[in-house]
Amino acid sequence: MSAGPGAVHALLGRALPDEELTLDDVTTCCFGPGSEVIGDDEAAVVVRFHDWGGYAAAWILAVAVSPERQRRGLGRDLVEQAVAWAGARGAHEVHLGAAIPRYLWPGVDFAYTPALCLFEAAGFEPDGFAYDMAIPTSFRADPPPGITVEREFGTGAIDLTRRAYPQWEDEVTRGIERGTVFAARADDGTTIGLAAHSVNRHGLIGPMATDPARQSRGVGNALLAALCVDLAQLDGRSHAQISWIGPARFYAKAGATVSRVYLNAKRRPE
Repeated sequence: MSAGPGAVHALLGRALPDEELTLDDVTTCCFGPGSEVIGDDEAAVVVRFHDWGGYAAAWILAVAVSPERQRRGLGRDLVEQAVAWAGARGAHEVHLGAAIPRYLWPGVDFAYTPALCLFEAAGFEPDGFAYDMAIPTSFRADPPPGITVEREFGTGAIDLTRRAYPQWEDEVTRGIERGTVFAARADDGTTIGLAAHSVNRHGLIGPMATDPARQSRGVGNALLAALCVDLAQLDGRSHAQISWIGPARFYAKAGATVSRVYLNAKRRPE
C-alpha cells in the first residue's frame, strides 16, 4: 500500500521531528514527477527515477520508520525494495538524496548515525559530500551602482536560468510562482542575477546565481541580502540555511558558517 502526502508528512514528522518539514515540502519533493512511495503510514521510502539523455538513474529521497517500529529491519527492507524498483526501470545507479530539482536533503546528514549505518549495510558506497551553511538574516548589502534588486514577477530570472543555469529552471519557475525569487537587473532591464528561498523546503535559501560575465561585482551580495530581509520578515528567524553550497568563500565572506554536512553515496541495482 502506498502512502499519500499527508501520511508521508506525518511519518517523517514522527521519525525526524527536528527537521520541521511542512506538508508542502513533502508534497513538492516526494510527490513530484517520477517519484514513487513504497510502504505505508508506519514505514515508507520515497524513490525517484529519471532518464538523463539515455543515462537512467534513481534517487532515494527519504526513508522513514515510525519510532515504535524501528530496529526491526523495516528500513533495510524498504531500501532493497526501492533499489529493485529502480533496477526494474533500467536505472544504472541509485543515489542518496541530491535529486535535482526536487530534494529534501542533498545527501544523508552525517549526524544521522542510524541512517549512515543503514545505507552502509545496504551496500551504498561513498561518493563525495555536500553541505549547508547558516547565515544571520541581519546580513545586509546594497546593490552596486546601476543595479536594481527586486522581487521577480516576470520572466527575466527564467531567461537568465535558461541561458546560463538550465538545471535550475524547475526550481526558479516554482519559486516565482511562490513569490520567493529576487532578480538583479541592469539599467537596460537585463536580468543579471537571481536568488530564491523556500523552493523545495520552507526557509531554505537556493538556488542563487549571477550571470557569469557579471560576477565578483557585488550583485550576489545584494541578492543574498534581499533573501535575508525577506526571511526575517517572513517568520522572524535570526538565521537562514543556505542549501547545498557551491562557492563556500562567497557565503563565508558574508558571515555564513557550515551548519550541516551530508554523505553522498550510490549503489548499482543487482
